[in-house]
Amino acid sequence: EVIIPDLYWDNYELVFENARGAKIKTFNTFKNGGFDTEALKAALAESKSNKKVVLLNFPNNPTGYTATEVEAVEIAKILTECAAAGNKVVALLDDAYFGLVYEEGVTKESLFVKLVDAHENLLAVKLDGPTKEDYVWGFRVGFMSFGFKGATEAQLKALEDKAAGTVRGNISNAPSISQKILLAAFQSPEYQQQKQEKYAVLKKRFDIIKQVFATHPEYKEAFDPMPCNSGYFMCIKPKGVDAEELRQKLIKDYSTGTIMLSGLIRIAFSAVPTEKLGKLFENIYNCVMKMK
Repeated sequence: EVIIPDLYWDNYELVFENARGAKIKTFNTFKNGGFDTEALKAALAESKSNKKVVLLNFPNNPTGYTATEVEAVEIAKILTECAAAGNKVVALLDDAYFGLVYEEGVTKESLFVKLVDAHENLLAVKLDGPTKEDYVWGFRVGFMSFGFKGATEAQLKALEDKAAGTVRGNISNAPSISQKILLAAFQSPEYQQQKQEKYAVLKKRFDIIKQVFATHPEYKEAFDPMPCNSGYFMCIKPKGVDAEELRQKLIKDYSTGTIMLSGLIRIAFSAVPTEKLGKLFENIYNCVMKMK
């Protein structure tokens, strides 16, 4: 059983259920405009097994939400207390969009930092890489980090060998060309400046979206924006219309491409030119109102 928030990247189903025979169990993602830590705690308590596998994705795909500093402390406390109660807890931390935080008060470090040495029964697994963090979407290179309190060299070596065997048995090897290019990029004196420039592009798009919503209160008639403070994506919840029908009508009548997930419309603002963001939400508003 893999416990995850109910707003999640749909490929998790392929990764865990189809490929591994696991069962995904979800809990409510948001409450009062923030992460629902109470729902996470309840999901852990409801799980019958004393082995709890939890997956948390910050910044979240599809919503573009990262836990606040306060929420991150509470999440770490919940998982540590669960481990202290005698459960074996595996915390999978999908940090694919790590570092792309746009608002104050949002945690800028991975939960891995708070969990890696928290308890002997709590295994923290950090999953991240340059595919999104360094804006090379097609390179498909990632990193896996393991740790738990009191871990010995032999135990960590066993985890490393198991991970290597799983990679070898599924995708063979990561592409060495991508690895070599990235290594050269990381060693370049211009790397940090170039990465900051790309971050600034996304931050500007995020700020424009916030401005669009602030200057168009009428948009609340058509949809509600979901909590968003980071990442590549955001979601809206349409009012009075079916999300899938809206998605189809947007592409057919407005040349506006979106994705429908869990009754929400996901918007990849990372791929929308700055000057077209206003038109994007105008199209969505007009489409919803016309459908209504």
